[in-house]
Amino acid sequence: MTTEEKITRVQALLNNNENATDELISVFLDDAKAEILNVRYPFGIPETVSDVPAQYEYSQCKLAVRYFNRMGDEGEQIHNEDGVHRHYGSVDDIDILEKVVPIAKVI
Repeated sequence: MTTEEKITRVQALLNNNENATDELISVFLDDAKAEILNVRYPFGIPETVSDVPAQYEYSQCKLAVRYFNRMGDEGEQIHNEDGVHRHYGSVDDIDILEKVVPIAKVI
């Protein structure tokens, strides 16, 4: 999936939110990529790896959507205001990242 396809997918998942610019989504996709690659390669990302493996591209998009939705209230555990209740049970996104299988090279 190309970066443009990922941006289009994230925009669709965000219901084409007018605040979700291509540049902002690209930043969140890069953050999600870094998170996935750090889980995938716990002992250092090989120089030959420049993007997430194809099987984790949808996870990258899901993480980007979460990052966008949390913008301004990162790490919030519980928030109540005017009848609106927010609680992030998995702020570290472990429910998505646990699907990433770590690999390491044996020397």
